[in-house]
Amino acid sequence: MAIIPLIMAIFVLEVTLLSCISDIRSMRIPNWHALVIAVCFVPAWLAAPKPVFGPLWYHIAAMALMFIITYAMFYKGMMGGGDSKLATALGLWVGLKGLVPFIFYMAIMGGVLGAITLFLQKRKLFENPKPGSWVEQAQSKKNAIPYGVAISVGCWASFFHTGLIPH
Repeated sequence: MAIIPLIMAIFVLEVTLLSCISDIRSMRIPNWHALVIAVCFVPAWLAAPKPVFGPLWYHIAAMALMFIITYAMFYKGMMGGGDSKLATALGLWVGLKGLVPFIFYMAIMGGVLGAITLFLQKRKLFENPKPGSWVEQAQSKKNAIPYGVAISVGCWASFFHTGLIPH
C-alpha cells in the first residue's frame, strides 16, 4: 500500500475519533471534521487511485448516495446535520466498494447506541452528567443518540473490509 493514502486514512480515523468524542460530549460534530475528511481524500486518491481506491466516480457516487440517504434522515428529524455531513464525507472515502459494510456496521452500532440510550433513560447511572451531553439528554428521557459514533464505527469497519487499512 502507498504511504500517502495510509497516512491520510489514519488521519481520517483520528478525526472520526474526535467526532465521536464531540458527539458524546455535546451532541454536536463540528463542520471542520467533515471538511478535513473530504480534503484528505484528494491527496490519498491522487497518490494511489488504482491499487487502493476504485475509479473516482465510485467514490463520488458513494458520497452522493450517503448525502441523499442522510439528508432524508436529517429532514425527517432522525439524524443531525453534523451526522449527515460526516457520513457524506466518509462516503467519499469508502466508495461503492465499501458502502455496504459502511452502512451495515453503522446500522448495527446505531442499534447498540439506541439500546444504551433506552437503558440510560430507565436508570440514572450518572449523578451529574455534563449539560448537553448524550448521557444528560438520555437520562432526561430525550431520544438523543450520538450517531457520529455509529457513523465512525461503520467507517472503521469499512476501511478494514476494503483493505484501506491493512490487517
